[in-house]
Amino acid sequence: MVALTRPVPVSRGAEAEIYLVDFFGVRAVVKKRVSKPYRNPLFDKVFIQSRTRVEARVLSELYNAGLRVPAVLLVDDENGVIVMEYIKGIRASQVFDSLDGNALVSIAGEVGRFAAQMHNMKIYHGDFTLANLLLSDHGVVVIDFGLAGYSTDIEEYAIDLHLMSRSAYVADPEKAKSFTEHVLEAYSGSYKGNAEEVIKRMREISIRGRYVDRELRKTVMRERYIE
Repeated sequence: MVALTRPVPVSRGAEAEIYLVDFFGVRAVVKKRVSKPYRNPLFDKVFIQSRTRVEARVLSELYNAGLRVPAVLLVDDENGVIVMEYIKGIRASQVFDSLDGNALVSIAGEVGRFAAQMHNMKIYHGDFTLANLLLSDHGVVVIDFGLAGYSTDIEEYAIDLHLMSRSAYVADPEKAKSFTEHVLEAYSGSYKGNAEEVIKRMREISIRGRYVDRELRKTVMRERYIE
């Protein structure tokens, strides 16, 4: 286990705990994956080690390719720990509804190009939403690659785009359409594969999602009626 100097708890999610630390005189973020009591202990250990390695590798490859992600400073896969660069910024989800038109277009362009370049490297994010975009002084920084992985399946790429679009609609339905259109325009201009196929799949996923939501609401209403 790495020595964490003066750790300050920031958040605890379903999969990991986040701390701010002083790492050899530099402000840094520590992400520590947490064990699950319902998982077999042996599987739990292997799972945590594997996911930690993948996340660290993805971050390092994207950073080395010049994409805006936190730099990895240290990895302790045995204990599920990644120490990474601290980046000052605000989550896009917190200010999306207050963005003016120019800012919206600029951010959408950065998001679309990032997604395309990431997918060109056969990497998917897995939780590509406004909440995982930091708006910093140097532009948009993408964070939290805990669900990321490697794949040549365009379904994974389409899911990334769908999640971003859906999170925009949740944040501000009136701005979401324009934002999504500019994201997809930038994506199409930078993705080296068949962008039309990815976007087509994204729209199919969106339709499936709406159908599932409708059916879920029907089920809930039936259950309420029965009760």
